[in-house]
Amino acid sequence: MKRWLVASGLFLLLISYGLIVSQWNFNVLSVELIMKNPVGFYDYQGVINVHTSAGTGSQPIEEVISIAQDSGLDFIFFTDLNQQYKPQDLERYHGNLFVFIDGEYSYLNSRIWNLDSSDPPELSRPGRSQVFLADQLTNAGRKPSLGIFILAHPFKPNFQWRGEYPIGLDGIEVINLKTLWQKAWLERRASFFWTLFLYPFNNRLALIRLFEMPEDEIELWDNLNHARKSLGFAGLDAEAKVRVSKDFFLEFPSYSTLFGLVRNHILLPSELTGNGYSDRQKIVTALRRGQFYMSLDSLANPKGFISTIEYEQESPLLMGAEAQFKDGMVLKTILPQKPKVPFDVIYYRNGEKILVSNSLETTLRLPGPGAYRVVVRVIPTLPLPDGKKWIPWIFTNPFWIKE
Repeated sequence: MKRWLVASGLFLLLISYGLIVSQWNFNVLSVELIMKNPVGFYDYQGVINVHTSAGTGSQPIEEVISIAQDSGLDFIFFTDLNQQYKPQDLERYHGNLFVFIDGEYSYLNSRIWNLDSSDPPELSRPGRSQVFLADQLTNAGRKPSLGIFILAHPFKPNFQWRGEYPIGLDGIEVINLKTLWQKAWLERRASFFWTLFLYPFNNRLALIRLFEMPEDEIELWDNLNHARKSLGFAGLDAEAKVRVSKDFFLEFPSYSTLFGLVRNHILLPSELTGNGYSDRQKIVTALRRGQFYMSLDSLANPKGFISTIEYEQESPLLMGAEAQFKDGMVLKTILPQKPKVPFDVIYYRNGEKILVSNSLETTLRLPGPGAYRVVVRVIPTLPLPDGKKWIPWIFTNPFWIKE
Protein backbone atom coordinates (compact mmCIF):
# COMPACT_ATOMS: atom_id res chain seq x y z
CA MET A 1 0.00 0.00 0.00
CA LYS A 2 2.80 2.41 0.92
CA ARG A 3 4.58 1.66 -2.35
CA TRP A 4 1.39 2.40 -4.28
CA LEU A 5 0.95 5.71 -2.45
CA VAL A 6 4.58 6.67 -3.07
CA ALA A 7 4.29 5.75 -6.75
CA SER A 8 1.02 7.66 -7.10
CA GLY A 9 2.47 10.70 -5.38
CA LEU A 10 5.55 10.64 -7.60
CA PHE A 11 3.39 10.28 -10.71
CA LEU A 12 1.22 13.24 -9.71
CA LEU A 13 4.31 15.30 -8.90
CA LEU A 14 5.81 14.61 -12.34
CA ILE A 15 2.55 15.41 -14.12
CA SER A 16 2.21 18.64 -12.14
CA TYR A 17 5.78 19.56 -13.06
CA GLY A 18 5.02 18.75 -16.69
CA LEU A 19 1.98 21.03 -16.68
CA ILE A 20 4.09 23.87 -15.26
CA VAL A 21 6.73 23.24 -17.92
CA SER A 22 4.09 23.27 -20.67
CA GLN A 23 3.36 26.92 -19.81
CA TRP A 24 6.99 27.95 -19.33
CA ASN A 25 7.92 31.18 -21.09
CA PHE A 26 11.59 31.86 -21.70
CA ASN A 27 11.38 34.38 -24.52
CA VAL A 28 14.53 36.47 -24.49
CA LEU A 29 12.97 39.32 -26.50
CA SER A 30 9.75 41.30 -26.13
CA VAL A 31 7.47 39.27 -28.39
CA GLU A 32 4.90 42.06 -28.57
CA LEU A 33 7.29 44.11 -30.72
CA ILE A 34 7.03 43.63 -34.49
CA MET A 35 10.30 42.28 -35.88
CA LYS A 36 11.60 44.39 -38.76
CA ASN A 37 14.26 43.86 -41.41
CA PRO A 38 17.64 45.48 -40.69
CA VAL A 39 18.05 48.88 -42.32
CA GLY A 40 19.02 48.49 -45.97
CA PHE A 41 18.62 44.70 -46.11
CA TYR A 42 16.02 41.92 -46.11
CA ASP A 43 16.25 38.87 -43.84
CA TYR A 44 15.06 35.52 -45.24
CA GLN A 45 15.19 32.29 -43.27
CA GLY A 46 15.49 28.66 -44.23
CA VAL A 47 16.72 25.21 -43.29
CA ILE A 48 19.31 22.90 -44.81
CA ASN A 49 19.95 19.15 -44.61
CA VAL A 50 16.43 17.75 -44.60
CA HIS A 51 15.69 14.08 -45.36
CA THR A 52 12.49 12.46 -46.62
CA SER A 53 11.14 8.92 -46.93
CA ALA A 54 13.04 8.65 -50.23
CA GLY A 55 16.08 8.38 -47.97
CA THR A 56 16.31 8.10 -44.19
CA GLY A 57 13.37 10.36 -43.27
CA SER A 58 9.87 9.45 -42.16
CA GLN A 59 7.63 11.44 -44.53
CA PRO A 60 7.32 11.86 -48.31
CA ILE A 61 8.73 15.06 -49.71
CA GLU A 62 5.31 16.55 -50.49
CA GLU A 63 4.29 16.25 -46.84
CA VAL A 64 7.57 17.77 -45.62
CA ILE A 65 7.13 20.69 -48.01
CA SER A 66 3.67 21.31 -46.57
CA ILE A 67 5.08 21.30 -43.01
CA ALA A 68 7.84 23.72 -44.07
CA GLN A 69 5.23 26.07 -45.55
CA ASP A 70 3.27 26.02 -42.29
CA SER A 71 6.51 26.76 -40.40
CA GLY A 72 6.95 30.07 -42.22
CA LEU A 73 10.20 29.16 -43.96
CA ASP A 74 11.40 31.03 -47.04
CA PHE A 75 13.61 28.23 -48.38
CA ILE A 76 14.47 24.60 -47.72
CA PHE A 77 17.28 22.35 -49.00
CA PHE A 78 16.54 18.62 -49.28
CA THR A 79 19.67 16.44 -49.09
CA ASP A 80 18.59 12.81 -49.20
CA LEU A 81 21.58 10.48 -49.01
CA ASN A 82 23.01 8.95 -52.22
CA GLN A 83 19.75 9.45 -54.08
CA GLN A 84 19.95 8.13 -57.62
CA TYR A 85 16.84 9.81 -58.97
CA LYS A 86 15.93 13.24 -57.62
CA PRO A 87 12.51 14.89 -58.01
CA GLN A 88 14.00 17.93 -59.78
CA ASP A 89 10.54 19.02 -60.94
CA LEU A 90 9.87 20.03 -57.32
CA GLU A 91 12.75 22.55 -57.29
CA ARG A 92 10.68 25.72 -57.50
CA TYR A 93 8.38 27.92 -55.46
CA HIS A 94 5.66 26.21 -53.45
CA GLY A 95 3.61 29.16 -52.27
CA ASN A 96 6.14 31.44 -50.53
CA LEU A 97 8.61 28.59 -49.96
CA PHE A 98 11.45 27.96 -52.42
CA VAL A 99 12.41 24.28 -52.51
CA PHE A 100 15.92 23.14 -53.45
CA ILE A 101 16.54 19.51 -54.41
CA ASP A 102 20.18 18.75 -53.64
CA GLY A 103 22.04 15.83 -52.12
CA GLU A 104 24.28 14.34 -49.48
CA TYR A 105 26.84 11.76 -50.57
CA SER A 106 29.02 9.16 -48.94
CA TYR A 107 32.71 9.88 -49.37
CA LEU A 108 35.31 7.72 -47.63
CA ASN A 109 34.10 7.66 -44.00
CA SER A 110 32.35 11.03 -44.23
CA ARG A 111 29.33 12.71 -45.79
CA ILE A 112 29.44 15.62 -48.25
CA TRP A 113 26.62 17.98 -49.24
CA ASN A 114 26.51 19.15 -52.84
CA LEU A 115 24.38 22.31 -52.93
CA ASP A 116 23.29 24.45 -55.89
CA SER A 117 24.60 22.06 -58.53
CA SER A 118 23.53 21.07 -62.03
CA ASP A 119 23.10 17.54 -60.66
CA PRO A 120 26.16 15.94 -62.33
CA PRO A 121 25.36 12.37 -63.44
CA GLU A 122 28.51 11.02 -61.79
CA LEU A 123 26.95 11.56 -58.35
CA SER A 124 24.03 9.25 -59.14
CA ARG A 125 26.36 6.35 -59.93
CA PRO A 126 27.89 4.78 -56.81
CA GLY A 127 30.89 3.44 -58.69
CA ARG A 128 31.84 6.84 -60.11
CA SER A 129 30.79 9.17 -57.30
CA GLN A 130 33.91 8.52 -55.21
CA VAL A 131 36.22 9.40 -58.10
CA PHE A 132 34.13 12.46 -58.98
CA LEU A 133 34.12 13.76 -55.39
CA ALA A 134 37.86 13.16 -55.04
CA ASP A 135 38.47 15.20 -58.20
CA GLN A 136 36.22 18.07 -57.13
CA LEU A 137 37.48 18.27 -53.54
CA THR A 138 41.06 18.65 -54.73
CA ASN A 139 40.12 21.35 -57.22
CA ALA A 140 39.57 24.90 -55.99
CA GLY A 141 38.80 26.23 -59.49
CA ARG A 142 35.92 24.01 -60.60
CA LYS A 143 32.94 25.16 -62.65
CA PRO A 144 30.28 27.05 -60.64
CA SER A 145 27.60 24.78 -62.16
CA LEU A 146 29.00 21.87 -60.13
CA GLY A 147 27.86 23.61 -56.95
CA ILE A 148 29.51 23.89 -53.57
CA PHE A 149 30.75 21.01 -51.44
CA ILE A 150 30.18 21.11 -47.67
CA LEU A 151 31.49 18.64 -45.10
CA ALA A 152 28.53 17.38 -43.08
CA HIS A 153 28.72 16.66 -39.32
CA PRO A 154 32.56 16.58 -39.15
CA PHE A 155 32.63 15.08 -35.63
CA LYS A 156 29.66 12.72 -35.75
CA PRO A 157 30.76 9.31 -34.41
CA ASN A 158 31.73 6.89 -37.21
CA PHE A 159 31.56 9.64 -39.85
CA GLN A 160 34.61 11.73 -39.00
CA TRP A 161 36.97 13.09 -41.61
CA ARG A 162 40.49 11.64 -41.56
CA GLY A 163 43.58 13.50 -42.71
CA GLU A 164 44.02 16.92 -44.29
CA TYR A 165 40.99 18.96 -45.31
CA PRO A 166 41.03 19.37 -49.11
CA ILE A 167 41.27 22.73 -50.84
CA GLY A 168 38.02 22.15 -52.76
CA LEU A 169 35.93 21.95 -49.59
CA ASP A 170 33.80 25.10 -49.50
CA GLY A 171 32.70 24.88 -45.87
CA ILE A 172 31.47 22.73 -43.02
CA GLU A 173 28.28 22.03 -41.12
CA VAL A 174 29.07 23.92 -37.92
CA ILE A 175 25.77 23.01 -36.26
CA ASN A 176 24.34 19.52 -36.72
CA LEU A 177 21.47 18.79 -34.39
CA LYS A 178 21.80 15.02 -34.51
CA THR A 179 25.48 15.24 -33.54
CA LEU A 180 24.60 17.45 -30.56
CA TRP A 181 21.94 15.00 -29.38
CA GLN A 182 24.19 11.98 -29.86
CA LYS A 183 26.83 13.72 -27.79
CA ALA A 184 24.23 14.37 -25.07
CA TRP A 185 23.24 10.69 -25.16
CA LEU A 186 26.85 9.58 -24.76
CA GLU A 187 27.99 12.16 -22.19
CA ARG A 188 24.85 13.30 -20.33
CA ARG A 189 22.47 10.37 -20.48
CA ALA A 190 20.36 11.38 -17.48
CA SER A 191 19.85 14.81 -19.04
CA PHE A 192 18.88 13.17 -22.33
CA PHE A 193 16.20 11.06 -20.64
CA TRP A 194 14.93 14.19 -18.88
CA THR A 195 14.54 15.81 -22.30
CA LEU A 196 12.46 12.82 -23.45
CA PHE A 197 10.19 13.35 -20.43
CA LEU A 198 9.83 17.08 -21.15
CA TYR A 199 9.24 16.75 -24.89
CA PRO A 200 5.48 15.97 -24.79
CA PHE A 201 4.90 18.95 -22.50
CA ASN A 202 7.14 21.54 -24.17
CA ASN A 203 9.16 20.34 -27.17
CA ARG A 204 10.79 23.74 -27.64
CA LEU A 205 12.17 23.76 -24.10
CA ALA A 206 13.13 20.08 -24.23
CA LEU A 207 15.42 20.53 -27.22
CA ILE A 208 16.84 23.93 -26.27
CA ARG A 209 18.11 22.60 -22.95
CA LEU A 210 20.28 20.07 -24.80
CA PHE A 211 21.80 22.68 -27.11
CA GLU A 212 25.41 23.56 -26.32
CA MET A 213 28.19 25.41 -28.10
CA PRO A 214 29.61 23.10 -30.82
CA GLU A 215 33.16 23.64 -29.59
CA ASP A 216 34.93 21.08 -31.81
CA GLU A 217 33.20 22.28 -34.97
CA ILE A 218 33.90 25.93 -34.14
CA GLU A 219 37.59 25.19 -33.55
CA LEU A 220 37.82 23.34 -36.87
CA TRP A 221 36.00 26.15 -38.66
CA ASP A 222 38.37 28.77 -37.24
CA ASN A 223 41.39 26.67 -38.23
CA LEU A 224 40.12 26.29 -41.79
CA ASN A 225 39.54 30.03 -42.01
CA HIS A 226 43.19 30.66 -41.15
CA ALA A 227 44.12 29.16 -44.51
CA ARG A 228 41.19 30.07 -46.77
CA LYS A 229 37.57 31.08 -46.82
CA SER A 230 35.36 28.40 -45.27
CA LEU A 231 31.59 28.79 -45.00
CA GLY A 232 29.67 27.72 -41.90
CA PHE A 233 26.18 26.20 -42.06
CA ALA A 234 23.54 25.10 -39.58
CA GLY A 235 22.11 21.72 -40.57
CA LEU A 236 19.08 19.97 -39.17
CA ASP A 237 19.85 16.42 -40.30
CA ALA A 238 16.06 16.25 -40.07
CA GLU A 239 14.55 12.78 -40.37
CA ALA A 240 11.73 12.87 -37.79
CA LYS A 241 12.44 9.22 -37.23
CA VAL A 242 13.54 7.13 -34.28
CA ARG A 243 13.36 3.43 -35.05
CA VAL A 244 11.86 1.34 -32.25
CA SER A 245 11.85 -1.97 -34.13
CA LYS A 246 12.33 -3.23 -37.67
CA ASP A 247 8.81 -2.24 -38.68
CA PHE A 248 8.01 0.58 -36.26
CA PHE A 249 9.41 4.05 -35.68
CA LEU A 250 8.45 7.24 -33.86
CA GLU A 251 8.32 10.62 -35.60
CA PHE A 252 10.70 12.24 -33.13
CA PRO A 253 11.62 15.04 -33.11
CA SER A 254 8.93 16.14 -35.55
CA TYR A 255 9.75 18.06 -38.72
CA SER A 256 7.66 20.95 -37.41
CA THR A 257 9.69 21.13 -34.19
CA LEU A 258 13.01 20.93 -36.03
CA PHE A 259 12.03 23.60 -38.57
CA GLY A 260 11.48 26.06 -35.73
CA LEU A 261 14.65 25.22 -33.82
CA VAL A 262 17.68 26.24 -35.91
CA ARG A 263 17.70 28.29 -39.12
CA ASN A 264 20.06 29.95 -41.57
CA HIS A 265 19.24 33.62 -42.24
CA ILE A 266 20.41 35.19 -45.49
CA LEU A 267 20.65 38.97 -45.84
CA LEU A 268 19.79 40.47 -49.23
CA PRO A 269 19.99 44.08 -50.46
CA SER A 270 16.74 43.60 -52.42
CA GLU A 271 13.54 41.67 -51.80
CA LEU A 272 12.58 38.27 -53.15
CA THR A 273 9.91 39.00 -55.76
CA GLY A 274 8.31 35.63 -56.42
CA ASN A 275 10.18 35.17 -59.70
CA GLY A 276 11.56 31.66 -59.42
CA TYR A 277 14.68 32.13 -61.53
CA SER A 278 15.89 35.42 -60.06
CA ASP A 279 14.97 34.52 -56.47
CA ARG A 280 16.80 31.21 -56.73
CA GLN A 281 19.92 33.09 -57.83
CA LYS A 282 19.62 35.56 -54.96
CA ILE A 283 19.37 32.80 -52.35
CA VAL A 284 22.22 30.63 -53.62
CA THR A 285 24.48 33.62 -54.27
CA ALA A 286 24.04 34.76 -50.66
CA LEU A 287 24.88 31.26 -49.41
CA ARG A 288 27.92 30.91 -51.67
CA ARG A 289 29.24 34.27 -50.44
CA GLY A 290 28.64 33.50 -46.76
CA GLN A 291 26.13 36.34 -46.59
CA PHE A 292 24.14 34.69 -43.80
CA TYR A 293 24.12 33.84 -40.12
CA MET A 294 22.99 30.82 -38.11
CA SER A 295 20.46 31.21 -35.33
CA LEU A 296 18.76 29.21 -32.61
CA ASP A 297 15.37 30.62 -33.55
CA SER A 298 13.60 28.73 -30.76
CA LEU A 299 15.18 31.18 -28.32
CA ALA A 300 13.93 34.24 -30.19
CA ASN A 301 13.28 35.53 -33.68
CA PRO A 302 16.56 37.24 -34.70
CA LYS A 303 15.06 39.20 -37.62
CA GLY A 304 16.58 42.67 -37.52
CA PHE A 305 20.04 41.43 -36.52
CA ILE A 306 22.85 42.69 -38.70
CA SER A 307 26.63 42.76 -38.63
CA THR A 308 28.64 44.84 -41.11
CA ILE A 309 32.07 46.33 -41.64
CA GLU A 310 31.97 50.03 -42.45
CA TYR A 311 34.63 52.36 -43.79
CA GLU A 312 34.08 56.08 -44.28
CA GLN A 313 31.49 56.67 -47.03
CA GLU A 314 31.83 53.27 -48.70
CA SER A 315 28.93 50.80 -48.82
CA PRO A 316 28.89 48.51 -45.76
CA LEU A 317 30.30 45.00 -46.12
CA LEU A 318 28.08 42.11 -45.07
CA MET A 319 29.28 38.98 -43.32
CA GLY A 320 30.95 36.72 -45.87
CA ALA A 321 32.68 39.66 -47.54
CA GLU A 322 36.33 39.57 -48.56
CA ALA A 323 38.18 42.89 -48.54
CA GLN A 324 41.58 44.50 -48.14
CA PHE A 325 42.30 45.94 -44.71
CA LYS A 326 42.03 49.70 -44.39
CA ASP A 327 42.91 51.60 -41.25
CA GLY A 328 39.64 52.93 -39.87
CA MET A 329 37.44 49.95 -40.73
CA VAL A 330 34.75 49.39 -38.08
CA LEU A 331 32.91 46.15 -37.29
CA LYS A 332 29.36 47.07 -36.30
CA THR A 333 26.68 44.75 -34.92
CA ILE A 334 23.07 45.68 -34.14
CA LEU A 335 20.64 43.39 -32.32
CA PRO A 336 16.93 43.42 -33.26
CA GLN A 337 16.20 44.64 -29.72
CA LYS A 338 17.88 44.47 -26.34
CA PRO A 339 17.27 41.04 -24.75
CA LYS A 340 15.31 40.86 -21.50
CA VAL A 341 17.92 38.47 -20.08
CA PRO A 342 21.70 38.75 -19.61
CA PHE A 343 23.51 38.53 -22.95
CA ASP A 344 26.90 38.89 -24.61
CA VAL A 345 27.86 40.06 -28.07
CA ILE A 346 31.29 38.52 -28.68
CA TYR A 347 33.76 39.43 -31.42
CA TYR A 348 36.36 36.89 -32.55
CA ARG A 349 39.43 37.47 -34.69
CA ASN A 350 41.10 34.33 -36.08
CA GLY A 351 39.33 32.31 -33.39
CA GLU A 352 40.47 34.52 -30.50
CA LYS A 353 37.99 36.50 -28.43
CA ILE A 354 38.76 40.22 -28.75
CA LEU A 355 35.63 41.98 -27.45
CA VAL A 356 32.60 41.27 -25.25
CA SER A 357 29.72 43.74 -25.21
CA ASN A 358 26.33 44.03 -23.51
CA SER A 359 25.00 46.76 -25.79
CA LEU A 360 22.23 46.88 -28.35
CA GLU A 361 24.80 48.24 -30.80
CA THR A 362 28.46 47.17 -30.68
CA THR A 363 31.30 48.73 -32.68
CA LEU A 364 35.00 47.96 -32.92
CA ARG A 365 37.74 49.60 -34.95
CA LEU A 366 39.52 46.68 -36.60
CA PRO A 367 43.07 46.22 -35.28
CA GLY A 368 44.27 44.57 -38.50
CA PRO A 369 43.61 41.84 -41.06
CA GLY A 370 41.96 38.57 -40.03
CA ALA A 371 38.82 36.46 -40.10
CA TYR A 372 36.25 38.25 -37.92
CA ARG A 373 33.02 36.66 -36.73
CA VAL A 374 30.33 37.44 -34.17
CA VAL A 375 28.54 35.27 -31.61
CA VAL A 376 25.56 36.33 -29.50
CA ARG A 377 24.68 34.29 -26.42
CA VAL A 378 21.97 34.67 -23.77
CA ILE A 379 21.05 33.34 -20.32
CA PRO A 380 17.37 32.41 -20.24
CA THR A 381 15.86 30.97 -17.07
CA LEU A 382 14.88 27.34 -17.55
CA PRO A 383 12.83 25.30 -15.08
CA LEU A 384 14.66 23.24 -12.48
CA PRO A 385 16.97 21.38 -12.52
CA ASP A 386 18.53 23.58 -15.26
CA GLY A 387 18.01 27.12 -13.98
CA LYS A 388 20.12 29.78 -15.69
CA LYS A 389 22.64 28.74 -18.34
CA TRP A 390 24.45 30.31 -21.28
CA ILE A 391 22.96 29.29 -24.61
CA PRO A 392 24.35 30.48 -27.97
CA TRP A 393 21.77 32.33 -30.06
CA ILE A 394 23.47 33.74 -33.19
CA PHE A 395 26.62 32.80 -35.14
CA THR A 396 27.70 34.91 -38.12
CA ASN A 397 29.82 33.79 -41.01
CA PRO A 398 33.20 35.55 -40.92
CA PHE A 399 34.38 38.68 -42.64
CA TRP A 400 37.66 37.88 -44.41
CA ILE A 401 39.89 40.95 -44.17
CA LYS A 402 43.19 40.54 -46.01
CA GLU A 403 46.56 42.28 -45.83
